[in-house]
Formats: sequence, C-alpha cells, structure tokens
Amino acid sequence: MPKNLKRYTGRNDLHFITFCCYHRKRLLESARSRNLVIRVLGEVHAKYGFALVGYVIMPEHVHLLISESSAVPPAKIIQVFKQRVSRRMRGKKRPRKGQLWLPFPEPPSQLRRFWQRRYYDFNIYSRKKLWEKLEYMHANPVEERLVQHPQDWPWSSWSNYATGKGILEIDPV
Repeated sequence: MPKNLKRYTGRNDLHFITFCCYHRKRLLESARSRNLVIRVLGEVHAKYGFALVGYVIMPEHVHLLISESSAVPPAKIIQVFKQRVSRRMRGKKRPRKGQLWLPFPEPPSQLRRFWQRRYYDFNIYSRKKLWEKLEYMHANPVEERLVQHPQDWPWSSWSNYATGKGILEIDPV
C-alpha cells in the first residue's frame, strides 16, 4: 500500500473499504470470530450513524461499503471497529457478569497485531460503481471457494439484497 495514500472525505461519497488481518493470517476463520465481527460492526454502526450499504467478512479480510458519518470521518469508524474486534478477539474484554468465558481457539493474543495498520478506501462516485463493488464483495466467498453460492455465506450483505433479511441490517441508498 502506498505510503502517501490520500483519502477523500467530506463529499458525501460512499466508501468501499478493505482491510486485512495481520500478515493476512486467517484470524477470522471460525464462525464464532466472524459472528463477533458482525456484532462489533453493528455496535459501531449504531454508535456513529453511518449508512452500512454492504459488507462481507472473510477469514483474512473485511470489505465494507459505508457512507460518511456526520459525527466522524471513515478513518475513525475503521479505527474504532478494528480496536474493538482486536481487543475482544485477544480476550482483553471480559464477558458481562454471569456469562461464561470461552476463549477463541485461535491464538491472536500472541500476535504482534491483529490487523494490518492501514486500509484501502475507494470512493464510490456512481450507481454503476456501487453495484460493481457490491457484486465483487458478495462474490468473494465463492471466488475463495468457501461456498458455491453467495447465499451460503451468512457473513455478508448478499441475503439483505436477495431476500430483505440478513444477520445485520443494511441501510438503503
């Protein structure tokens, strides 16, 4: 990724954002870890009020299609999201009183980092680009041979577009 990466915000564009686990390790391999990522995404979405237009959670990376928030720039949203996921996956946040503590089977606490430092941000400037990026995201699990059809990968917004229902509600654009 270029060191002089320029981000364009404040134009009310949608942002197609991609970021990877540290050294592209498959730290989101388990359904449990992907479910945690979905929960955190829902929390951050509720806190900052950006439009969540699309997403896919893959074993080693995440794609998001979001709007700009009136409260904070996309960089802050991604920072908070990554920190929350990292802390919970590393076991730094204990469950509420009365809940059973079950550590994740992966050893992310032994890694230097959970996420790669930076992220890729592509401004969506047309309806055509919006659908191109959504199709790309939703095809990701099929391309990676994780499933045969996007409907078989619940950790994406595909089902929201196909049926109107999914594990995380998305916002219309």
